[in-house]
Amino acid sequence: MNTCIGIFCFTMISQAMTSSLRSDMIIKLLGISKNMSLYYGKGLLIAIKENWLEQLPQAAER
Repeated sequence: MNTCIGIFCFTMISQAMTSSLRSDMIIKLLGISKNMSLYYGKGLLIAIKENWLEQLPQAAER
């Protein structure tokens, strides 16, 4: 869920940057995008550390 929201937010920010004619807004949006990528990167590292990510199907131990 966190990843889907993050992808949607990155899409909206990139769309806003391409349609904006103001250079100051583009700089602000780049800063927000950078902070978001750091935030989601930390969340991904926590999910990996805590084994919260889905694992591929494993062979049954016999």
